[in-house]
Amino acid sequence: MKLTNLIIATSALLLLACNKPADEPLVPEEANYVGTVTVIYQDAPYETEDIEVNFTPAQDCKTGSLTIYKIRFVPQMPVTIDVTIPDINVTSTTERISLSCTNVIPLAMGGEYPRYTVTDLQGTIEGKEISFSLNFGTVPTSYRGSVK
Repeated sequence: MKLTNLIIATSALLLLACNKPADEPLVPEEANYVGTVTVIYQDAPYETEDIEVNFTPAQDCKTGSLTIYKIRFVPQMPVTIDVTIPDINVTSTTERISLSCTNVIPLAMGGEYPRYTVTDLQGTIEGKEISFSLNFGTVPTSYRGSVK
């Protein structure tokens, strides 16, 4: 009799486990990352390490922005600048947050930079890691970092 009760109880638990509701999608949160930017310059990769990037979602969590701090895109660039990419589309699953945009004018040094319009941005945030790639104008650029 006790074995029968144990089998019934186990079956009930398995049935409940199979009918649990689907997990909720991840909620995008603001975070700072440190990592490496790679720019394709004169057909060769130019890497800059220890670059900080901030991801900030909008209140509705459907869009967000990325700010790349103190970046020098090419060796000849005389100064570093902060660049913000606004209006990034944000979608979430239970495993990752996806970032994308097709055509956005970046902001730097107090203004817009249409000459370096961001195209084809694709990225993900998974756990404590972020990665994305894009074109600044015609310059392919990518970033990979971890939560600071």
